[in-house]
Amino acid sequence: MERYSRQILVLGFEVQQKLAGLKVTIVGCGALGTALAELLTRLGVGYIKIIDADIVEISNLHRTRLFTEEDVGKPKALVCKDRLAKINSGIKIDAVIDVVDQTNVEELIKGSDYVFDALDSLFYRLVLNDACVKLGIPLIYGGVIGEYSSVKLIVPKVTSCLSCFMNYANEADTNACETIGTLNTVIDVTASLQVQLMLKHLVGEIDGNLYYLDMKSLRLDRIRIERSSQCEACSKGEYVYLNSRLEVSCGIKRLRTSEGYISKNQGVKTEKVKDGFIICYPDGKCFKKVSR
Repeated sequence: MERYSRQILVLGFEVQQKLAGLKVTIVGCGALGTALAELLTRLGVGYIKIIDADIVEISNLHRTRLFTEEDVGKPKALVCKDRLAKINSGIKIDAVIDVVDQTNVEELIKGSDYVFDALDSLFYRLVLNDACVKLGIPLIYGGVIGEYSSVKLIVPKVTSCLSCFMNYANEADTNACETIGTLNTVIDVTASLQVQLMLKHLVGEIDGNLYYLDMKSLRLDRIRIERSSQCEACSKGEYVYLNSRLEVSCGIKRLRTSEGYISKNQGVKTEKVKDGFIICYPDGKCFKKVSR
């Protein structure tokens, strides 16, 4: 326990043991996901699953510590796994190269003690919220735009969930399509707040407030959001996003077939197309990343 001796002085030995027994899933391994993964790895969380289908791009490097110039073009999830294993060889890390959608989200997150939201699509964030509420898994939301962010702990059937105060409209989900700037300082503080909410919950304190971070003004606001009796997810159990057949037109999405693109067993290959590019992996899975 020498590795954790300083944090045990703060958290206590019992909490450290709880951390070692946790199974955590991080959905998204971009800027926010890598920051979360590093914090959880250094804390000593026993098992971490990282899910992402994207590759490292040069524009990622200004806001991530886990990626280097040598990683450009490599799968984010695998790079994260490799770096984290070098930080803490005493924990188990799994990398899943895929997107999370209605077809696989329940299977990917089942058995988790906590799920961390590091997505950039409102629609798939609400799909993830539906799945966590349905399966009774605490979800820790984090969203970042520019110099602002918000975080929230969702404990199914106890606190309000995302669907209590968010809804989706096609024209509103611009984050996954458009290039929106941010700073590494905002990312690091947001990830720290998300992990702190997990630590509070781990010791029995359920903090269901929404925290709004304004880094430009160095201000953190706490907003109380009550459960809605009309919420389609946590009150009615209708899970409209999880049961939807909608596909968001932009961002990164799974291709139903790789035929006509790149053949198998050639390593990670990319191909430029009119509205973005195709990423194909050696196992034959291909994804399309669409941008405006």
